[in-house]
Amino acid sequence: MSTQNPLASSLNYRTRVERARAGIPVAEAVEIMDTWSFPVARFAAILGTSERKWGRLRSAGNGAMLNTVESDRLLRLRDVFEHALTVFDSDDDAVAWFSLPNQALSGDTPVSLMDTYAGVHEVDAVLTRLEFGVFE
Repeated sequence: MSTQNPLASSLNYRTRVERARAGIPVAEAVEIMDTWSFPVARFAAILGTSERKWGRLRSAGNGAMLNTVESDRLLRLRDVFEHALTVFDSDDDAVAWFSLPNQALSGDTPVSLMDTYAGVHEVDAVLTRLEFGVFE
């Protein structure tokens, strides 16, 4: 992984709202997808779009932008990954954790839950418990 992670900058709520409304460049989303080794179908689901639309966006060129909903979902995803980077010893460990079945998530993989707000919230809660050594 690169030393400069595209997920590593926190945004205050105002900046986050403005970025989501303005749209995030598709190139930034592709970088996140590649950094975290997402399968295309899973990444499209997380953004709330179809694989077909995601493919069109990716091939649209440098000026393509995500819409407000897709941008907000990407920012939500980035926030959870940013949290994971603070919990784990290495970026590779954080990436691996998202793709492994997790007992605290009823055996689901964290990445499989990232397409809903409730899933994102639960994955983030598990990360918080790991961060503070609370194992239920």
